[in-house]
Amino acid sequence: MSAVLASKHQGKDVKMPTIKDIARIAGVSHGTVSNVLNGRGNVSVEKIEAVQRAAREVGYQLNAQAQSLRASKSQGVALILPDINAEQYFQLYRGLHQVWQPSLSEPIDLYLTNDLPNLELEILQTLAAKSYQAVVSVSCLNDSQPYYDLLRLSPENVLFAYRQPVGAVCYFSLDYVTAGEEIARRALAQQPGHIGVFCERLEFSHSASFTQAIQETCRELSPHTKLTILPAHASEANTVAFDFFRGAIPELFIVQDSEKTRALTQAAWFGSSQSCPPILQLSDNLPASFDRVTSYQMDYGRLGTTIASSIRLPKSKQKHRILTNCGFSLNGQYVPPSETEATLNMLILPSPSTDALKKLLPHFYRQTGIKVNLAVYPYDEVFEILSHLHLHPYYDLLRIDMACFPWFAEKALLPLESVSSELPLLLENFSEQIQQHFSMVNGTAWAIPFDASMQLLFYRRDLFEDATIKRMFYEATGKELTLPESFAQFDEIAAFFSQLHQPENRQRPMGTAVTLGSSGLIATEYLLRYYAIGGRLVREGEPVQLEPSLAATALEQYLQQLSIAVNLPGEWWSDAVKQFERGNLAMLIMYLNLFNDVAHTAIAPTIGYAPVPGQLPQLGGGSIGMSRYSKKKKQVEQFFHWLYSDEIARHLVLLGGNSAWSGICHDQNVLNLYPWFNLLNEKGMTGIRESEGSKGEPFNLRQAEIIIGQGVTNAINGIMDVTQAVEYINARIRNETGA
Repeated sequence: MSAVLASKHQGKDVKMPTIKDIARIAGVSHGTVSNVLNGRGNVSVEKIEAVQRAAREVGYQLNAQAQSLRASKSQGVALILPDINAEQYFQLYRGLHQVWQPSLSEPIDLYLTNDLPNLELEILQTLAAKSYQAVVSVSCLNDSQPYYDLLRLSPENVLFAYRQPVGAVCYFSLDYVTAGEEIARRALAQQPGHIGVFCERLEFSHSASFTQAIQETCRELSPHTKLTILPAHASEANTVAFDFFRGAIPELFIVQDSEKTRALTQAAWFGSSQSCPPILQLSDNLPASFDRVTSYQMDYGRLGTTIASSIRLPKSKQKHRILTNCGFSLNGQYVPPSETEATLNMLILPSPSTDALKKLLPHFYRQTGIKVNLAVYPYDEVFEILSHLHLHPYYDLLRIDMACFPWFAEKALLPLESVSSELPLLLENFSEQIQQHFSMVNGTAWAIPFDASMQLLFYRRDLFEDATIKRMFYEATGKELTLPESFAQFDEIAAFFSQLHQPENRQRPMGTAVTLGSSGLIATEYLLRYYAIGGRLVREGEPVQLEPSLAATALEQYLQQLSIAVNLPGEWWSDAVKQFERGNLAMLIMYLNLFNDVAHTAIAPTIGYAPVPGQLPQLGGGSIGMSRYSKKKKQVEQFFHWLYSDEIARHLVLLGGNSAWSGICHDQNVLNLYPWFNLLNEKGMTGIRESEGSKGEPFNLRQAEIIIGQGVTNAINGIMDVTQAVEYINARIRNETGA
């Protein structure tokens, strides 16, 4: 048995290290070295570490190319692009990478043609000598036949994107015809006498379709409008852009990509005495971030994921597919405030979603002239204000946690229908389960989900994939280190990491953390274990309470895990999230809406994610409704339509907030930043939170959770045994929650 090694040292006289060298230094057999280097076999931790030290000493690198040559089957994808700088090509690559990322054995190899046909043919010759599962190409060739002649692939495994060469069997693109029609209509609404069109070369099918749609729409709606069409290759764009500013300058531009927008604005700055006219551009699924530019969103990344999924699932492969576009973003038009400034006052609790909303509210003001004041209070104070809302009639909007939403809805809110007949239609963008938990009470829609969330298991992927740690776990438990599916497995893994813990060493963190500073939080962490073994608060024909035997079992498990977890005294989960962010925890069960911000930190590349043990997460987050004491229905309606537009919902999540808005889970920028949203694509946002009785009657779940947390705390402090704590909890739930 042998492995191919490559020395990291350079020079002809440097002897390449061999398995024999490593085996001699490590004091192990050749086979043991091979197993360690290739991640195979049953090797002890001591020998793994000895081989790794010896390998570093001789300065070796495993020759990945030789490994690939030993593989017998085709793998990976070759991606041929004109360049990687233009957003439509970069986002296509990101979309492909998003699907391929979990499997390092299936690489994406990138080849750039600079739109030179001879170079593309040379690349095809190179690919012919390699073994790929599929080839994806944005081709500059007029005919697809060289691909089929040179590559040893079936035509179904050669996929053309954007541009459709003659004879292409499989072709994927976005809808450039509809884009041309809709962007031309938007342009003509401004009644320009002269429109400039800056596009790719017209021999490419998508550019020809886009430009032709613009021409036909203009002929139909405004035949006297002058069109100046200038095609340009990417390398020519900066030069060609100056041609628009020689002679009669167009009053408005339609631009096929953002690179050409940059070229136009630079040409206007340097080559014209006038400022650049307004621009309508095709862009990715983010809106324009500067004035006088309006984006028509094309969602290039989704094209990449669609192509990758087609390769992955050949049985469902479609040979031709044109994806729908996202369309226009909000126009960003400034609306000057009236003499008497309109305001909305909103009661809300601190969270990443609240922080994200703060950052976006200037956009709402610019669009409407309405200023939104956020009154940010801790959870318990929000609950107190809602309980005595008649003392706080100055609030217009209320963010209500879903745990107490059914309890407060009819007491504190106006039905959406009474605010505006259009508001209930916004709920169509949420799943039926989310609507039931966050919007509906007794068949009436009272609010719209704001930061609806669910619990997930987050873990350090680098630790779970570390060969030494995996072997140490096997030696300690006799089991393979895998993601926990039950809390017994979760606790066993947490205990293992906590026993290995070395302060200040991020590769030896504690297993997990529990938060003990709030009764409500203690209840949430306890109930997750209770639900995992089949327990429920609400059962048909019985009073709302814990099932005694299951409740006792879950409480015993909860108490036992305190000794193997970091015990945090905080009143909110932010301390636990910070511990994970700093690399101090191997695992953490947390709500999405509280964890998303970790994606903006240095630990993000190491984060893994999975369903919670027991597969029954609790739902969390809250909804926004209009206070029954507010008189500002028109302004509230404007706010809701703004907040639940595709653009703002997307930005709220990208800034660290959370949303169950249907389009979020398919947005490639979101999926790249928060890969755990892929789980929502697969399973949806589903879970449990029992805030209504068996007949749909609301009860005070928030109070029930406080009671449960206080009972658990009594058991933690030794004031009660497990049985006494469960009896204490049930007696108080029956008497104090209106259940």
